[in-house]
Amino acid sequence: MDIQGLQHSKWLRRLAGLIASVLLVWGISWLALPPWLKTQLETRLGEQLGRQVTVGQIEFKPWSLELTLHDFRVAQAADAAGAPQGEALPQLSVKRLYINAELQSLLKFAPVVDAITVEAPHLRLTHLGAGRYDVDDVLERLAAKPAAPDSEPLRFALYNLVLADGAIDFTDAPHQQTHQLSKLTIKLPFLSNLAAQREVVVTPQLAFALDGSHFDSAAQSTPFAASHKTEVAFKVVNLNLAPYLAYQPASLPLRLTSAVLDADLILAFEQSPEPLVSLSGLIQASQVKLMSQTAAKTPPSADLLEFKQLSVQLKRLQPLLRDAQLASLTLVEPQVNLARDAVGQLNWLALFKPADAPKATTEKVAKSTPWKVSMDQLTVQAGQVQWQDASIASPSRLQLTALDVNATAMRWPMTQAMPFEGNAKLDAASLSFKGSATDQNAQVSAQLSDLPLAVAAPYVAEMLQPRLDGVLNTAVNVSWQAATQAGQDDKLEVQLPQLTLDQFTLASDPRGKKSQRVNQPLASIKQLQLTDVAIDVTGRSASLGRASVNQPQTRVLRAANGRWMFEDWLKAQPRQPHPSTTQEPASKPWTLAVQQLDVRNGQLGFEDQSSAKPVAINGLSVALQLKNFSSARGKPFGLSLAARVQHGRTEPGHLNWRGSGKLSPLQMQGQLTAKRLPLHALEPYLADQLNVELLRADASFKGQVNFAQQARGIRLKVQGDTSVEDFQANTLPQAQPFIPGEALLNWKALSLRGLALELAPGVATQVNVQETVLNDFYARLILSAAGRFNLQDVLKPARPETVSAAAPAPVAAAPDLPAVINFGPVSLLGGRVDFSDRFIQPNYSADLSELTGKLSAFSSEKPNGEVQLADLELRGRAQGTAALEVLGKINPLAKPLALDIKGKVRDLELPPLSPYSARYAGYGIERGKLSVDVAYQVQPDGQLTANHKIVLNQLKFGDAVPGAQKSLPVKLAVALLADRHGVIDIDLPVSGSLSDPQFRIGPIVFKLIVNLIVKAVTAPFSLLASVLGGGGDELSMVNFAAGTATLSPEVRAGLDKVAKALLERPALNMTVVGLASLEHEREAYKRAQLQALVLAEKRRVAVLGGATADATQALAVSEQDYPVLLKAVYKRADFPKPRNLIGLTKDIPVPEMEALLLANLRVTEPAMQALAEQRGVVVRDYLASLKLPMERLFLGAAKA
Repeated sequence: MDIQGLQHSKWLRRLAGLIASVLLVWGISWLALPPWLKTQLETRLGEQLGRQVTVGQIEFKPWSLELTLHDFRVAQAADAAGAPQGEALPQLSVKRLYINAELQSLLKFAPVVDAITVEAPHLRLTHLGAGRYDVDDVLERLAAKPAAPDSEPLRFALYNLVLADGAIDFTDAPHQQTHQLSKLTIKLPFLSNLAAQREVVVTPQLAFALDGSHFDSAAQSTPFAASHKTEVAFKVVNLNLAPYLAYQPASLPLRLTSAVLDADLILAFEQSPEPLVSLSGLIQASQVKLMSQTAAKTPPSADLLEFKQLSVQLKRLQPLLRDAQLASLTLVEPQVNLARDAVGQLNWLALFKPADAPKATTEKVAKSTPWKVSMDQLTVQAGQVQWQDASIASPSRLQLTALDVNATAMRWPMTQAMPFEGNAKLDAASLSFKGSATDQNAQVSAQLSDLPLAVAAPYVAEMLQPRLDGVLNTAVNVSWQAATQAGQDDKLEVQLPQLTLDQFTLASDPRGKKSQRVNQPLASIKQLQLTDVAIDVTGRSASLGRASVNQPQTRVLRAANGRWMFEDWLKAQPRQPHPSTTQEPASKPWTLAVQQLDVRNGQLGFEDQSSAKPVAINGLSVALQLKNFSSARGKPFGLSLAARVQHGRTEPGHLNWRGSGKLSPLQMQGQLTAKRLPLHALEPYLADQLNVELLRADASFKGQVNFAQQARGIRLKVQGDTSVEDFQANTLPQAQPFIPGEALLNWKALSLRGLALELAPGVATQVNVQETVLNDFYARLILSAAGRFNLQDVLKPARPETVSAAAPAPVAAAPDLPAVINFGPVSLLGGRVDFSDRFIQPNYSADLSELTGKLSAFSSEKPNGEVQLADLELRGRAQGTAALEVLGKINPLAKPLALDIKGKVRDLELPPLSPYSARYAGYGIERGKLSVDVAYQVQPDGQLTANHKIVLNQLKFGDAVPGAQKSLPVKLAVALLADRHGVIDIDLPVSGSLSDPQFRIGPIVFKLIVNLIVKAVTAPFSLLASVLGGGGDELSMVNFAAGTATLSPEVRAGLDKVAKALLERPALNMTVVGLASLEHEREAYKRAQLQALVLAEKRRVAVLGGATADATQALAVSEQDYPVLLKAVYKRADFPKPRNLIGLTKDIPVPEMEALLLANLRVTEPAMQALAEQRGVVVRDYLASLKLPMERLFLGAAKA
């Protein structure tokens, strides 16, 4: 077998089969492609354009890949009736389109074309007016198609491109003009972004005839060079575009209103291994003006953009490779108009509607190759930016002029930093800046000089009623760094090496209400300087090296309606109609650090008109220094403050603080020095608590203050010396009836030396004072007509709190621990108390003067469980003449009160007390002096022991006061109590328990005195007995044995006391009244008569025996003689007697004789009357026997 022959035959069959297949494909393509392609063009392209598309004939040569289209036409738009408009001329017609493709297209997977020839293309375009054209419908259809996703740009290689005998007929229907571009020839050697070597047979050329004017470009070739470079020069000089501007499409957002074009360009074709097409040269546009399409409809409207000249020097522009290299771009005198309308929309942003978001696709598409742009020099000369804002109440107009910008080495993508610099003027301000930037970072330094704050006035007026003024100078450094990772924020830092604000003022708007004085600013600062300011916007932190505020002035005002001036400064902002309910994540709080803040020569006024009496305080020469301040938690800072504080026309006080502090929680500690601060300026704030008018109170303090805010409360520690000087407080005046205010309390100085105060939550308050001195004090004590002391009404009663029925019951708070108070020695110097009693008529006044005293140390603590009493010593004068002295021991802080004091008043003149005696006794005092010794002792258990020793000297009452409420027998009481020297000495002891709420020592003493006077009538002898040291009411009665008129020894002793009292009181007379009672003394009187008969019998016997009459007076009846004498009386009695048997008188026993005698004695009223008279005489005679003058003794009518 011939194997080689068989194999050769096999390959021949394969080759024959391949050739047959190729011929078959060619045959099918040659027969089927032309009619299919014609159908697709006429149907599909017609649908996309919305026009009728026709193709005369299509030829295709598959063996050479040549495609030829004959008589291609696109019809004009149909009218409403469906017929073509005007003549039946096509919108676009092409006589012949020839395309010679290469098989390399299959290998390159991109079109590679040896030649493209378009013969006799003819476009008919009609301008319908107002920027509308007859092809607008086609453009709208094409624009409505969704944009294709980003993909790799189409790769192609097109060679020998020729457009021959082209024509464009342009009809301007509104102006009835026709423009014709004919004999248009365009020849390009190639357009390629694909490496493909093909033979070039076309020389570049551009030629046309415009309305009879012919143009033809020149070409230069280097056919023998390796690159076969060909260049076409294109030059335009002073081409005024004004005649053609009316034909701009209305669909464009901007409308060109003026332009002059110059160009000197070279289009180069270089057939290197990778064919290149590049454009270089100079393009200039002069007198260019652009405005929006709507501007012509709403005149007058400024151009959006205009410039004198724009020059672009192209180094090399390769559009197919997306590479642009510019040597320079110079913009001369540009003017940009930025405007915001009433709804807040910017004019430039309104020109471009945002494109619809592309539909999501799952297809993976390749990214397109980005353009590469480089520019060696960018220059802007004498630019202007006009800004108009109509969205605010007062439209704003700003102008940025003399704008010069220079930038070099611009690259995109930005592989290196682009340096730039510039300067401009804003109003009267100068701005200069320089820096460098890439798409990942930027640094800018700017200098702003003499910027008036008035440029921002319209925007500030949106938020503030007052207007701002001042001049700003500053340097700014801005640094920006793009985020390097997803989820991170860009880093932005702003630095102000120096900022100066001069003559800053905040003044009331003259168009508003005039709440301030004319030409007086609400606030002002002569100069504000900031240095080394650094703001990290991303990190939300700010730091300040040093701030200096010179001569700040402001006045804080609170109106009568309670609104602060700041509330009236702020304008009400419109509420958001639909506030967002989405909770934004909590952002990091800003932190602030200040290395040093200095405030010098400040003036701060404060005025509060919301109270009944306005409050006004002025701070003068305010100086403040803050060091190392940080808002971070726990960072310490230093603070010092000095100021003069003034109220009214008084000499200003001084305030000085030097210390340190912390924030979060707040802590302050340092040295505080205050001298004569006007506390009385704050008196209106206490009007709801005090019933006094505080006229003057200058407070001073020097010492340490430590304040800390804790979780449980505030901790405060104060150590130093404090004083209140020139204190003056008056009672409040009354309107109806008008009663002017009177001096209530004042002193020259109250000093607390060595004050130590400590407050802390959960700990007893500690108060320690080493020494207290009160100098030259005065107190006005008034007892009102209602019987109430004025000091009781110094504090107004607390208003009852109204509790809602639905309010929950308050939680019981933990009881406060009792304060621990320790006072050192207390001294009183030069005091005076003026007392007035308006409760009585006429009124009474008393004066205590020259009060000087001291009190030793005392405390609220009880060492060893016992109250420690302090030594008290107080001396002065009453009514300028009487000496006053109080000595003893007392502890004012003890609970219950503990004291042991003694007081003395010597030789107090009594006539000034006449109003009291007139009211309570019914008599005025004409003369007299009073001396009082009092002693009070209060035991720890509250038991009071008091003694009052009252000595009245030469007390003399006047006549009775007509109409007096009470009338007491004071004259008799004086006569009873005063001795022969006119001295009354009374002791009034009182005891009781202070724990008894009903116990009041004052009323008890008064009652004792009244009772003592009343006794002058009700029990004068009891009153005498109290003076004489005992006896009581028994001295007023002489007790006789029943039926007798004989004085017993006891009675004689009592009468001796009465005689003594009468001898000591010459003004007293005595009347003796004898008393006898028949009913009670009948039997006793009979027995006394019987005894008298027995005694008379003895005297008779004695006389018979020779005794004298005087001797018989001393006789007495003995027990042995009594039966004999009784029997003799019995026998001589004339009444029936018992007899014996012989009729003689019978002897009977003594008792029976007594019984018979008593039974037969008769007692009558005259007998009793005589007995009463006898008794009176006996008493009188006995008193007379004690050397009492008879003229002072009288017998009263006896009573029986």
